[in-house]
Amino acid sequence: MPINPNVHTSAASSESAPLLTFSVISDIHLRAGVSDWGYAICDRTAENKFAGALHDLYAIDARTDAMVINGDLTVTGLPSDYADMIKVFEHNPHPANTLFSIGNHEFYAGFYGKSGKRNVRTFPNGVTEETCVSRFLANTRMPALYYDRWIEGYHFIVLGTEQSIITNRKTGDGAYLSDRQLNWLKQKLAESPVNHPVFVFLHEPIPGSVAGTLKYDVRDASKLVNVLQTHPQVILFTGHTHRTLKSPQDDVYHNGYTEFNDSSVRYPVISQQRWLTDSEGLYVKVYRDKVVVKSRDFTHHVWIHDYIVPVYPNYLHFMRSQP
Repeated sequence: MPINPNVHTSAASSESAPLLTFSVISDIHLRAGVSDWGYAICDRTAENKFAGALHDLYAIDARTDAMVINGDLTVTGLPSDYADMIKVFEHNPHPANTLFSIGNHEFYAGFYGKSGKRNVRTFPNGVTEETCVSRFLANTRMPALYYDRWIEGYHFIVLGTEQSIITNRKTGDGAYLSDRQLNWLKQKLAESPVNHPVFVFLHEPIPGSVAGTLKYDVRDASKLVNVLQTHPQVILFTGHTHRTLKSPQDDVYHNGYTEFNDSSVRYPVISQQRWLTDSEGLYVKVYRDKVVVKSRDFTHHVWIHDYIVPVYPNYLHFMRSQP
């Protein structure tokens, strides 16, 4: 499946009206409550960037069909961080269809004691994974850790790690998807029309795919890849790396399915040592024969790059034609 980078915005805008539009952002990292040193804290920059992204996307398309906030909603996963995230979210424009995925930072409550102050020595400070997942579900009102939703006839599938560093140090900041979740994903992909793109969301990227990945970003990643490759219409969106969308050769990856990096609202990075002051994410337009993915700089209100993913009317023929 070829992907053509840097399609001019003007060319895409001359098309007839899309059948579906949605945005994908992640790594908003809201933070409020008690700092690591025990002082009151509220990250106004994170608040302003999140609000700015919501307003910029609303100005682009006030009638968009959906938004996905793809993990790392908070810094600590503590109630005070969630309260700050909800405050900003509810006081700024957003689609009624807003989906959330869980990120590794939603499990970071294990690094904090009852006072809210960071305490690594007593990790996990009585915090369980069940507490972190329950807190995520209660604050985002999502139906489960992994779930699907149909929007305007298109299938959205949200995945989520079932294990964290709290119970398995090998997982670290990566994702663990059980065989049960992978079998569920296989069933959901089988329900999807073969002539439609299927949109899949996971906070952590496939190792070796988009920019900035690490080998432990998804445990036993080959199992997930094997499922995704059964449906070449899959478009997977991932965050976590924070890598800027201003490096187009690293934004997109293809391996029988298509994967896009969605950068970070709070702080995109060029590398681990070089942070940007911008705020970035994706806006997606779906047509009958293609999907246009547009990367956006929310801070300066400008487009960065466009990508086109063709939609194959008969993907079974496409599969047979591959070497």
